[in-house]
Amino acid sequence: MKKIHIFCFAALLFCFPLIPAAQNTDSILNMYRNNRGIYNTDSLLAKSKLMMFANPEKSLEMLEKTIVVARKQGDLIKLGDSYRAIGSFYSDIKGDINAATRNYQLADSIYRRNKGKKSSEGIGAIYHCYGVIYQRQSDYLSSIDYYTKALHVFDSIGNETIRPKTLNNLSTLYSYLKDNAKAEKYARECLQLSVKINDDYLLSAISTTLASVLINQGKYDEVPALLNNAEEIAKIRNDNYILDLVNLNYGSYEVFHKKNYSKAINHYRLAIQYAEKIGNEYEKMRALSNLAESYLLNNEISKAKQTANEAYLLAVKQESDDVQQRLLSVMAKTEASESDFESAYKHLLLASELKDSVFNESNARNINFLEATYQAEKKEMRIAALEKDKKLLRFFVFSGAFTLLLLLLIFYFMHKSIRRKKQLAEQKIIQLEKEKQLVATQAVLDGETAERSRLARDLHDGLGGMLSAVKLNLFDMKQGVFIEAEDVLRFNKVMDMLDNSMQELRRVAHNMMPESLSRYGLKVALEDFCGSFLHVHFHFFGEEKRIENSIEIALYRVVFELVNNAVKHAKAENINVQIVQQLNRISINVQDDGKGFEPEEKSKGAGLQNIRNRINSVGGTLNILSSKDEGTEIIIDINLNAE
Repeated sequence: MKKIHIFCFAALLFCFPLIPAAQNTDSILNMYRNNRGIYNTDSLLAKSKLMMFANPEKSLEMLEKTIVVARKQGDLIKLGDSYRAIGSFYSDIKGDINAATRNYQLADSIYRRNKGKKSSEGIGAIYHCYGVIYQRQSDYLSSIDYYTKALHVFDSIGNETIRPKTLNNLSTLYSYLKDNAKAEKYARECLQLSVKINDDYLLSAISTTLASVLINQGKYDEVPALLNNAEEIAKIRNDNYILDLVNLNYGSYEVFHKKNYSKAINHYRLAIQYAEKIGNEYEKMRALSNLAESYLLNNEISKAKQTANEAYLLAVKQESDDVQQRLLSVMAKTEASESDFESAYKHLLLASELKDSVFNESNARNINFLEATYQAEKKEMRIAALEKDKKLLRFFVFSGAFTLLLLLLIFYFMHKSIRRKKQLAEQKIIQLEKEKQLVATQAVLDGETAERSRLARDLHDGLGGMLSAVKLNLFDMKQGVFIEAEDVLRFNKVMDMLDNSMQELRRVAHNMMPESLSRYGLKVALEDFCGSFLHVHFHFFGEEKRIENSIEIALYRVVFELVNNAVKHAKAENINVQIVQQLNRISINVQDDGKGFEPEEKSKGAGLQNIRNRINSVGGTLNILSSKDEGTEIIIDINLNAE
């Protein structure tokens, strides 16, 4: 069976609600005019947004008239809101990014000419809309940057209307980037907010997002309930957009969990129908791309090829690099099935180039840095609040000293209480500063782990698969061609070189991120790793059970580095790796008989500092015992119940 990566899709929320409506434009306008002929711009704008997906052309006509009314009335906020809504129309209905950007820029300039909460809310909404545009163009770094700016604005003004939509889109984006932990965190936060503000539409949309995130992680238990709930709400509201998303995710659920490709195909066809009803080419492109991959999984090669070509044209039009990359891979597989290896190779090359442009090591680091910066800045706000409390407390102490001189006993107890609060505030500040550093360190390590996994997969599945194909084709060619006796040796030498190259490739991929770690856990992975060295002895004692994924990865990388350092630098002849796993604790001891080092040298070098950072990131402790020419012993201890 061919390995196909079908994306689960979640709601990408914009800056307006999606509720169907359809009436004569002039009659609608008259409904919002009083007996003096003055229009209510709030009602006009709201009605225009409600009609966006049900009757796009009339919605645009009403928005343009709302701009005229807002100008006459001098309502700059509503003028900015109208341009923002028109920008969303061109972005989400027409797929015209340039026209959308022009209108967003007009709205932004109007908001910035004004002050107050409404203007700030408008600026935050514009940041959100820019994030949507960049996300659609697969510029994830810029998208996260703008979503983060939007959250800063919404946090500062206490907005709970657009903020959940931004959280939803961040969840969707991190899901694309395979950072499932962040994706699930933002999705569940958005779900809580939607329940809090009693927003049925938002609840249905975030239900599809969370379902998508859970499918990507192989957590299927909650998925049917989430999708059923979203579908019920969407049918009541006659919301074709959410019904499109529901069917996209039902399709992915059938592919990954049930392996029922026929059912998945039916769901993707329904999704296409709903996307066509709302005239949304972007959603149609997503549904077509998944349909093409499902046809391939179901061995319907001609349908897969035809559908992939249709979807690819839409992906180019939408400037969606990640979808183009997936479709090029599908095309290559269909062409390989038809023995058109030249076309398959060309499409694989194009897919590889696009994949590198969509996400590389630099982007991984920058994306995690943006996330860390946002979390750190939230803590900075809390620190500032605590500093303010400290100043107020000082003022209270000094003023009390002048006004309560006659009540010394009361003053004594009050002063004691204030001192205690001040100490607690200072302790909290120190704690938060440490948390900031830990968040930044963890973000860098997460980015490194994600990139190691990606490179290991690319090497093993991509280049390894191509080398295997080359070997197979050479073997097939040999069967049909007469080879001179002197050339047989050369041919066999080439085949041996290919075998050696494939073995070396698998070794490198395994060292970067061993498959045994993700599948079987820390004990098996370290046992395999230590077994690859002649003089490295592995011992395990205690309860053999899986622990948290981040701890397993951190401990594997630390032991990997310690053993390699002992072999390469310490020139050790014997190395012992011992693990003791208890119910609430895990300890690792790495001993070698190498040349060791002096205690004052411990803090030098980036290698030991990186090891300390990894252990600190998972709440562990690291002790080093070493002296020159007497070997080294490193003891690692982690409390598995620590928060």
